[in-house]
Amino acid sequence: MAQAELSADLTRDLDESKSGIVGFWNTVKRWPLVSIVVLSLLIFTAVFADFLAPNSPIVAIPDNTTLAPIWYDAQLVSVQDLPVVVAIDGVTAVAGVAEAAATHGVVIPPEEVGDAKAVRSAFKDQAGVRATVMELATITEVREIGSPPEAPWTPVGLNIIDAAEQYGVEISLEQLADPLYGGTVVASAFKGQVNLEVKVQDAAIPRPVLEDVQTAADRFGVVIPAGQENNEDAVVDAFLQQANLKAKVRVPQSDYILGGDNIGRDLLSRLIHGARVSLIVVAIALSSGLLVGVSMGLVAGWFGGIIDELIMRITDIWLGLPFILVAIVIVIAIGQTFLILIGLLALLSWTPFVRNVRGEVLSLKTRDYVSLARVAGASTFRIMIWHLLPGVINTVIVIATLRVGQLILTEAILSFLGAGIPPPTPAWGAMVNDGRAYVQDAWWISFFSGVCIFLVVMSLNFLGDWMRDRFDPRLRQL
Repeated sequence: MAQAELSADLTRDLDESKSGIVGFWNTVKRWPLVSIVVLSLLIFTAVFADFLAPNSPIVAIPDNTTLAPIWYDAQLVSVQDLPVVVAIDGVTAVAGVAEAAATHGVVIPPEEVGDAKAVRSAFKDQAGVRATVMELATITEVREIGSPPEAPWTPVGLNIIDAAEQYGVEISLEQLADPLYGGTVVASAFKGQVNLEVKVQDAAIPRPVLEDVQTAADRFGVVIPAGQENNEDAVVDAFLQQANLKAKVRVPQSDYILGGDNIGRDLLSRLIHGARVSLIVVAIALSSGLLVGVSMGLVAGWFGGIIDELIMRITDIWLGLPFILVAIVIVIAIGQTFLILIGLLALLSWTPFVRNVRGEVLSLKTRDYVSLARVAGASTFRIMIWHLLPGVINTVIVIATLRVGQLILTEAILSFLGAGIPPPTPAWGAMVNDGRAYVQDAWWISFFSGVCIFLVVMSLNFLGDWMRDRFDPRLRQL
């Protein structure tokens, strides 16, 4: 069966055209096109990073912290209960600040809506009335007394007056106004009157929400005007007017296509500049390792004897060292710098070249053309450079291609562990590490950088395999 399949492959190859457009296509279709496209895009991105990145990869904008990608809906990040007007000139009038202000024709600047003292002054100066303003705590969750510890809590999200009204609990305003015992009174009233235990949160503490605006609006009983879900001002005003809540809304921005990271830096810009950083680091480290490794392999294979034994034992010892652990120890002892990372990767990259080049040289130095060069009086250096090196160059190219992917992955691992490129310089591995703590609420911080690492490493591996098949005559079918 294997022989029949091989014959069929040979027949098909012979039948294919070798000239013109058809011949060009028959040649091109054998190439790893996906790998070539990915790597070309990587190089193009690295070269023109300054022009392609829409924002600075280093400057952080706190308002864009964990900003969602552009295709996300607006998110409600947090809400905070505002003071409640409970009486006007001694007459009970429990209402939100916005509702009470509208009733009495009082205009309160948005930045002063949450300030009880400023609210009282506004009512006195503009309407001539004495407003009793209270900052009410919030009942966030309730459940029945005696429930097992694993029993779920029911979310409420109402200030204590509204919650008491909803559950039929009687609490006096004087008790609630006590800053020390208000929460205790509420818990005792709910327990004694309706057999419920409650979680009480201080009004001054914002509640994290992180839900899309419509879901949050349903949760707090707020109606957002149609088509205004992505209008930050409209959403904030709706929560203020209808629920007496100060809402912080995060609306995806057109110039932050992939969103923002945990401190407000543009992810797309960091990915683009991270490609440049990775290529520079790997190119310098690989060049250094290639020069050292090929030189040592040529020397070991040509001279043999004690020199060969010494070089190979050094290589074996180095291969046996736990590189990641060594790198972390060096970074702790010396410091985390760009040059140290390049040096560590260079020390990692030379060993494969030594072993493979030595093996090739052991075979090549017995060839007739090498013997003739020695008879002709060629120097050892000339034989190595002009006769042996061209014979191993194919092997070196294949190893270098495969090694690039491994070095990029190693650089990402070191950055992930905090031993790589020092911040704030963008690096894909460091970006994956930055997003670990936010993976549930802001998965995009780690995801896109991880995808970039995966695509580049896999493309380089596929390209290396293809080059090995092309350059090694023993692996060719025809």
